[in-house]
Amino acid sequence: MNPTGPAAEPKPPESLESGPSPPPAAPRTPGMDIVGEDAERRGESAMPGRLDRPPPPRRPLIATLAMFGFGLVAFVIGLLVFNFVVMPRLIHSTGLTQVPDVTNMTYEQAEGTLRPLGLTLSRAGERFDPNVPRGFVLSQDPLPDTPVRGKKRVMVVVSLGEEFSSVPGLFGESVRSARFLLQRSGLRVSGITRAPSQDVGVGLVAGTDPPAEVVLPRFGTVSLLISTGGGDEAWVMPDLLGREITNARRQLESFGFKVVTPPAAPTKGPIVYQDPPAGSRITLETEISLQGMGRMIR
Repeated sequence: MNPTGPAAEPKPPESLESGPSPPPAAPRTPGMDIVGEDAERRGESAMPGRLDRPPPPRRPLIATLAMFGFGLVAFVIGLLVFNFVVMPRLIHSTGLTQVPDVTNMTYEQAEGTLRPLGLTLSRAGERFDPNVPRGFVLSQDPLPDTPVRGKKRVMVVVSLGEEFSSVPGLFGESVRSARFLLQRSGLRVSGITRAPSQDVGVGLVAGTDPPAEVVLPRFGTVSLLISTGGGDEAWVMPDLLGREITNARRQLESFGFKVVTPPAAPTKGPIVYQDPPAGSRITLETEISLQGMGRMIR
C-alpha cells in the first residue's frame, strides 16, 4: 500500500526515438515578428534574435571638400611658421660679421685679412687698370661694411696693371687701313703729315712716329707720314766756303740753280758766306746766295 499523501502527477512518457528536449524558446518581441515577416517576403529565413541594420549613409561632398580645405590651410600655416619663426631663429643663432675693405690690397693681403673673420676669398676675374698696380684688388662683392652671417665667400677682381701695345708696321698702308690697325692694337692716330716720298705711292704711309714695334701704353698716340708722291728732284747743298765764287757760281748755274749775290757784296774772291748751308736739301726752285771776300788770293 502507498503511504497516505498527495498523489504525484503522472509524467508523460518520453519517446525513445527523440533526443533531448530543445531548450525553451526565447520570448518574442513585436519588432522580431515584423522582421520575420519582412524576411519571409524576401524569401529569407527569419532568425530569432537578429535584426537587419540599414546601410551606413554616404559621406556628402561638402564634408570632403571641407576636410581638404582644412588640410590646405594647416599646410600654409605650417609653412609660414617655418619661414618666419623657425628659420629666422636658426639664422640669427650665428653672429653678424662686417666685411672689411680689401680693395687696394694684394690678393695675399686680402686673404690674410678675411681669414680671421671666417670669410673666404675667391678670385672672380682680372682686368686691366692703369690706376691700380698689377696684383692688387680692384673691386669686391659684398661691398665693404656689409653685414654677413656664417662663412661667407668674398669675390674680388684683381688688377692686371696698365695695358701696353706695340706699334704695328704700317709702311705702305693706306690711311684707312693704318687707322684700323692702330685701333685694333689699342692705339690711335694723333696727327697726319704729308710729304714727298720716293719709296711709296701717293696717299700711302711712308713712316710713323714712333716707329714700328715701339711699346706704348694702351690708347697711346701715333703720328703718320703720308706720301704725296715723288715730288721734285732734290740735291744736297755742298760746302762752298773757301772756293772761288766765280767758278762756283758758274758751275751751279750750269745745273739750273739760281745763284744770287747780296746787294753791295763782293762778287770776287773766295766764298765766305753761303745760304742754304752745307748739307741742306735743295731743288731747282731753291735760291742760292753766295758772298765773296772781295779780292783774289794768289
